[in-house]
Amino acid sequence: MKESLNDFYGGYGTEQETAETIRTLYEKTGYVIDTHTAVAACVYHKYMKETSDMASTVIASTASPFKFTRSVMKAIDTKYDKMTDFELVDELSSLANVAVPAAIEEIRTASVLHHHVCDKTEMQKTVEEFLGL
Repeated sequence: MKESLNDFYGGYGTEQETAETIRTLYEKTGYVIDTHTAVAACVYHKYMKETSDMASTVIASTASPFKFTRSVMKAIDTKYDKMTDFELVDELSSLANVAVPAAIEEIRTASVLHHHVCDKTEMQKTVEEFLGL
């Protein structure tokens, strides 16, 4: 089994490295990636540095940057951290030159169905109340 793993490489990207990867790629190319894809790209760059393997590589994007809008936009520039969620969505759409996904557009005007808010220390009690336990 160990022999089968000879071609395997594993790694991770810290939050800071992930943000740097998002920002650097955006600044170089204008392309905006999500946080998961940024981790993959970060690990790939570590792999290239450690192994000197310069073979052509494809990194398949695993999510949309719209799923992690605040993290993505803050990585590009911390000024975005002051914006509301929908302002960020619109700004991301503009920066990436990509339409806002329909599912996000739909929630702009969707009615709020659940209004209950609880502190994290009260979660178990709150769930038990909802379940009638």
